[in-house]
Amino acid sequence: MAIEIIKELLQRSDTSGSKSTILKPLTWFIVVIISGIILLQIYDSPNWIVVMFAVILVVAILIFFFAYIYCLFTDKDAIRSEKYSIQKMAIEKGIFGDSNSGVFTESHLSTSKKALKISDSEEDKL
Repeated sequence: MAIEIIKELLQRSDTSGSKSTILKPLTWFIVVIISGIILLQIYDSPNWIVVMFAVILVVAILIFFFAYIYCLFTDKDAIRSEKYSIQKMAIEKGIFGDSNSGVFTESHLSTSKKALKISDSEEDKL
């Protein structure tokens, strides 16, 4: 039963099949190390193994914070999700739309803007 729960959690943890941010693999590494420390404590392992895992955990957390701060100042898009980056790239290239309305290029939208008359005055409504 516990194995089925673990399998279900792992399947639901990342249904997209790709890394969401640059920090996600490091986050998973930290989770695995913390889980290892907990298991080592439960099974009364020698203290030197627990200390070794704790040192690895501290180093991983320091690397995580360094990577976050480095990406924050050099490449903010690296700490955003891949979905956000793909949408931003599509907008920059002039591709608009969604799964319901379809995909439009900027040339399709610019011709439709010419056909619209936009006015704010009350005189045009009379």
